[in-house]
Amino acid sequence: MRSASAESLLSRIWRNARPLDRLTAGYVAVFGLGMLTLGWSHPSTKYLVPIHLGLLVAIGAMISNWNDHRGLRGFLRNMYPAILYTFFYGEIAVAVHWLFPGFFDAQLLAFERAVFGIDVNVWLIPAQKAWLNEWMMLGYFSYYLIIPVLALTLFFQGRVQELHDSLMAVTVTFMISYAGFVLYPIAGPRYLLAGQFSGPLDGWCFVPLVNWIIASAAIHGGCMPSSHVAVAFVVLIWAYRTNRRLAMFMTPFIITLFFATVWGRFHYVSDVVVGLLVGVVGLKFAAWRCSLPRRQVQPESEASLRQVPVAS
Repeated sequence: MRSASAESLLSRIWRNARPLDRLTAGYVAVFGLGMLTLGWSHPSTKYLVPIHLGLLVAIGAMISNWNDHRGLRGFLRNMYPAILYTFFYGEIAVAVHWLFPGFFDAQLLAFERAVFGIDVNVWLIPAQKAWLNEWMMLGYFSYYLIIPVLALTLFFQGRVQELHDSLMAVTVTFMISYAGFVLYPIAGPRYLLAGQFSGPLDGWCFVPLVNWIIASAAIHGGCMPSSHVAVAFVVLIWAYRTNRRLAMFMTPFIITLFFATVWGRFHYVSDVVVGLLVGVVGLKFAAWRCSLPRRQVQPESEASLRQVPVAS
């Protein structure tokens, strides 16, 4: 009886799971296995593995029992992948050196010197006036707002299917970026070229704010590709698809963000270019994957992903 009940529960979870649920749970499981096989020596692994097991249980319970898209349950049911983004980003630090003990900055910088004939981050120094630094870092800071702004807008408009598909694209893009961090760890110009900068950027508001965020939460080795650029590009495309007024408002900030990643010495130009390519791949893959359930028999939860009122 217990075996049949467990099988029935797993069957219900699988039947009700949407593409984003399967992707998120799959990532949690695969990263957990990675910690057990490649990263067990890292001191954080001992408590991260139980957290991953708990997340799998929580995601399974949510998929099995919460398929109403209204109220607090509906909010958590639809938004939980986005809520987990900060946690996923923070823990990728344990994986940066799973495959390679060092960084590939010297190799990448040699490539850029061959292409541009200069170190672009150093070449920008004469133009880095305080007022321009502030605008650039405002654009960079906007990254931390654009995902919740788009997601909350779609949720409170009851556009649950578009919310699911946009978060699917963002999640795929994050995960490709994380794979890049492990396969080609890059520390960034603020480390390799530190001796060529006369000092930190001047600024009075957003410059120190961004510097504090970077010092507190940035991943040492998480530069290739630029996940900021990749994800911001995906969010901008989805904003144009769903809310053109919001997209027009976001556009100058996101374009500034693209430049600010190099301006602020966080990334090389190559990180930005690859980030844009990753964003395109994330959009394409998510569009393909999200279309599959609509060409097949829809699960119970998929059938309810229409415009629904969010009030309880």
